[in-house]
Amino acid sequence: MTNVLTASFLSRLSSSAQAVDRVAVSSALAAIVAAARRRFSGVALADEQVGRFLGEKVAAEADPLGALGRLKAEELCLVAACLAGDARALQHFDAAYLSPVAERLARAGLAAEVVADARQRIAGSLLVADASGTLRLATYSGRGDLAGWLYVAVAREARRLAGREARHTPADDLELVDEGVGGDVELAHLKATYGEAFRRSFHAALAELDELARNLLRQHLLDGLSIDQIAGLQRVHRATAARRLVRVREDLAQRTRALLVQSLKLSESESDGVLRLVRSQIDLSLTRVLGQGGAGSDS
Repeated sequence: MTNVLTASFLSRLSSSAQAVDRVAVSSALAAIVAAARRRFSGVALADEQVGRFLGEKVAAEADPLGALGRLKAEELCLVAACLAGDARALQHFDAAYLSPVAERLARAGLAAEVVADARQRIAGSLLVADASGTLRLATYSGRGDLAGWLYVAVAREARRLAGREARHTPADDLELVDEGVGGDVELAHLKATYGEAFRRSFHAALAELDELARNLLRQHLLDGLSIDQIAGLQRVHRATAARRLVRVREDLAQRTRALLVQSLKLSESESDGVLRLVRSQIDLSLTRVLGQGGAGSDS
């Protein structure tokens, strides 16, 4: 007979995905929960809720068992217990994740009072439902470290509280400038988490550009030509040349982001951070790759 943990997991899968080796699934789930219980001592992990929560994270996968193996499943178990309101789980969550994240941000030079306020606000918001009734904590996908997910959230909130939101520069220069407090800290985490995947996605997106678009980028970034000089070469108005450059760079950024989100199966909130990473790195990556004569690898 299928146990409660396995049955709850399977109940969240699509009908096609349910044609899975139930013995293997049961074994994998039992190992995950056992490891989580050892790691988070004293936390009440209810089989039905944990199984259902893990199942929701892989519900759309063609190979749910394989997808489960790629998740931070033990951390998802802790999150499931937090969502159930288990006091011990909430203590573990604060001590092992939220507090260290705040300490790292404070050590990075952020004002202690800003970090403390940001931490408190994020902690208070995680168990608050959005318009659709979904608790914010429940949106953690398990595809990246829980600490990293919280790190980005607290850093963004600290930047917002400091009153220095990231802003766009004028259309002639598509760089996303981040003058916010903690912006470099957040980007450092994004680079460490998604750096290699970004490089793969960037090269794939760049390879899709036609030669005209690559030449335009090469003229601007490598040759150092101004918008007026590019307009002269193309025999168009400078505004037209500027729009073309902006469009090419934006298309490249959005395509890189789409490929990265697709490959890592990121949530909408995670993809916002990815776009910041893409825009912060795109000119440097373009300069390296185009300087090597094509879409080869950059270092």
